[in-house]
Amino acid sequence: MVAGCVVVLAAGAGVVLERTTGLPWVDTAPAAETALFRPEPAPAPDWSPATGVLAAPADAGAAGEPEVGAVLAPTLGAAGLGGRVGVSVVNLATGDTSYEAAATDPHTPASTLKILTGAAALHALGPDHTFTTRVVGGPDPSAITLVGGGDPTLTADADGAGTRLADLAAATAQALTDAGVTTVTLSYDASLFSGPAVDPDWSPGYVPSVVSPTTALAADIQDRPADPPLDAADEFAELLSAQGIAVDGEPAEAVAPAGGAELAAVASAPLSTIVEDILTTSDNDGAEVLARHVALASGAAGTSADAGPAVVGALTDLGLDASGARLLDGSGLARGSAVPASLITQTLALAAGPDHPELRAVVTGLPVAAFTGTLADRFGDQSAAAGLVRAKTGTLTGVSALAGVVVAADGVGYAFAVLADDVGNTLEARAALDDVAAALAGCGCA
Repeated sequence: MVAGCVVVLAAGAGVVLERTTGLPWVDTAPAAETALFRPEPAPAPDWSPATGVLAAPADAGAAGEPEVGAVLAPTLGAAGLGGRVGVSVVNLATGDTSYEAAATDPHTPASTLKILTGAAALHALGPDHTFTTRVVGGPDPSAITLVGGGDPTLTADADGAGTRLADLAAATAQALTDAGVTTVTLSYDASLFSGPAVDPDWSPGYVPSVVSPTTALAADIQDRPADPPLDAADEFAELLSAQGIAVDGEPAEAVAPAGGAELAAVASAPLSTIVEDILTTSDNDGAEVLARHVALASGAAGTSADAGPAVVGALTDLGLDASGARLLDGSGLARGSAVPASLITQTLALAAGPDHPELRAVVTGLPVAAFTGTLADRFGDQSAAAGLVRAKTGTLTGVSALAGVVVAADGVGYAFAVLADDVGNTLEARAALDDVAAALAGCGCA
């Protein structure tokens, strides 16, 4: 996988936004360790920027070209985009709007909504935040409970990327062995989130085809288990058995005992890394989990009904005008969600600018045209936009969207969002969106 960087040139200065595995500008001391056994979290992948990706062309800065609107007009008139299109283009160097059309009208965002969810989570929780999965004991030392902390990266694969249940099982087994316990009963607690696990605003059939029930305890959620918490508990029981701890009976759902001693815990990678991965892969499950966490951070319950308004509240707290937004989930699967294109570009501009470095993962996680994630098979190696456009895709039946950042031929960085929610043919709409982004990449409009 090729990781990219964004180079935004303004007044001769370049700001490089690299994919991060942590955020060096955040200087916070780690929280004190309180677990009896707390393995170090698995190290995040060592991403490094690919040479030349999203760098400005050598002939940047040519003057005398047409305005952005004139450059985009032929592509925005494509029939494939349908009859309802919201467009916003913002100059990242100045923050000014370079072009807009119906930019403040709410449109169905599809998965471009994940940009907003990621920004809200980073603001509400902080880029270094981690999610912890624990095992606690009770009055009976042979009765243990697996407690979900809403980690969307938990995996039962010992060699998989993410937070490894195998590490938690090993640490738990060691704690039990030291206490002279060799057989246990296992309960599991996923009560951190509440309300329906399946968002009532999703179309029937989305579960399990494109998303799983949203829960605070799930392992390898992209495998779409029918009952994610029970599946995670079953996997954990097998891992315990492999460590020499017998599990008596089947795992049972129960709230962890109040004041129960923590036997072991594992922590996820930093939130910044998780946001990057969710945006790169368009992870519906991860986005839904993050939206529930934003709700909890706001003081609301961790329900789907609270998640959307909490995301809007976090964006408002950042100083963005989110008054025109109606969010019904965190992933963009809910067709009733509506977002102005201008809110997406303003969020991207804030994440790319100097005032909120904690939001940087919103930009660094965007797929790179013809290189990574959901854009790996778009634009093509010969496209003028290949390597220059970094953007989040969005697709539902009748809806196609693309939003991200680009360094144009004039050397100027732009944030853009094109939301089309009256589309007749998805493939035609996708091609038209790619043409819009490619036209912006070729813009000599400075």
